[in-house]
Amino acid sequence: MRKLFLVCMALLIMTCVMNHSMLRASAGPSGETVSIPSSKEKQTAVTSSAEMTRQMELMAKLHDYSFIDPKKSYSLPELVDLAQRHNPSTRISWETAVQAAASTGMTEAQFYPTLTVTSSYGGGYWSQDLTGARSQSGIVVPVNFNDNASGTYSNLSAGVNLRYTLFDFGQRIANTKAAKRTQTAANLSFNATHQQITFQVTQAYYTLETDRRLIETAEISAKSAEDILASTQAKYDQGLLTEPILLQAKQARAQAAFDLVNARSNWEVARLNLIQIIGAQPECGLQVASYDFSRLDGRLQAPLDQFVQAALKQKPDLLAKVAKAQAAEQSFRATKAGTLPQFSIKGVQSYQNFNTTINGAEIRDVGLSFQNYGGSVNVEWPFFDGGLNRSKVKQAASSWREANEAVLQAREEALATVWRSYTTAKSSIQKKQSADDLLSASQASYNALMASFDLGRTSIQDVLMARTSLAQAMASKAQCDQSIAASLATLAYASGQL
Repeated sequence: MRKLFLVCMALLIMTCVMNHSMLRASAGPSGETVSIPSSKEKQTAVTSSAEMTRQMELMAKLHDYSFIDPKKSYSLPELVDLAQRHNPSTRISWETAVQAAASTGMTEAQFYPTLTVTSSYGGGYWSQDLTGARSQSGIVVPVNFNDNASGTYSNLSAGVNLRYTLFDFGQRIANTKAAKRTQTAANLSFNATHQQITFQVTQAYYTLETDRRLIETAEISAKSAEDILASTQAKYDQGLLTEPILLQAKQARAQAAFDLVNARSNWEVARLNLIQIIGAQPECGLQVASYDFSRLDGRLQAPLDQFVQAALKQKPDLLAKVAKAQAAEQSFRATKAGTLPQFSIKGVQSYQNFNTTINGAEIRDVGLSFQNYGGSVNVEWPFFDGGLNRSKVKQAASSWREANEAVLQAREEALATVWRSYTTAKSSIQKKQSADDLLSASQASYNALMASFDLGRTSIQDVLMARTSLAQAMASKAQCDQSIAASLATLAYASGQL
């Protein structure tokens, strides 16, 4: 027995040394893990990558992307509805909420007893050699027995085990509260996802409409550059203007054509961004209805303090942070309770039937039936675990403090976003009248200078400068309208009212 004990200890020490050596061999000079795959592992990785790609394509085929009607022009509310139903983020957030609800059910199940039914049936063959010894006058004398005992056996066992926790210092209650707070956070995050998608669609839509208006501005600018070039060409043909002036007009036309191409490119990129947010394919042929920015209410409907209070009371992502902090607190309480004793009761009922044959014996068949009914009161206390529970408590406490700091950070960000959005909206509204006046004045100046140029009373430089000023005024008007719409949407989103 002593030799066996020494052999087992030697094997245990060798195993620990080998594991430690393997851990050190797999770590780099800074402690990071270093893994160098063999050629066979590389080939397996390539095969696995191809298989995962095929799986991804199969999943994409199972998803329906044919929800866009290319013959229909979608308004902003319709685009928001499409994104709510088809954006993958909403489905991911929904599944997260479902998982949180299931976790709550799992923690509530801890308050019920656990009933386990076990059963097994099997058999086999056995053989046995018997040797013995007796003591005679202090001398051990071997005694021979029949060493040919053997036979076949069958064994049937069945039982029912019942276990119920009586008292655990509130661990189950804390786990259930933590799961419910996590479920609340998941539901709030689901609402926040919907608001975020609505905000993203709104911003992308306003950007698309602004780029469409900039295309119209570029087209008007290109048309005016063509008119100036035509008038300049006519005067040049009549010998009234020099070639450098004609070249300036051609340069202005080329610049206008370039600006038009650039504006159309920006519109196409904005359209693709909107399609991606909706969850459709780039080739879906999405048509978007135009938006009349003049319908926007150029007023702030409430003072700043009202938006701040709304953000603190109903912004879902901020409230989700609070719920997560509450869940972290309950998890800390549950972890702390897990270091204390637990009292439970256990009941058992079992039945066993054993049958065997004995070859060469007078009694050939032997059977044994056994039934057991029992119960016990158990106390479990992790008295020593090498500091594992102490580390768990420290980790849970740190997670709780981290969640509290995340709440404060989210609160500060929410307030800053409300202030920034309110200031931007107020400034954009104040700029609207100036942008309208600038556009009217630039249009009148360009018309007057163009008429004067046709009569030969104004230089080409003045006309080209007026055309550039008019294009800039039209772009400023479009961007000002977009800024008002976007800042109002941002303010509604930041205060949780979108």
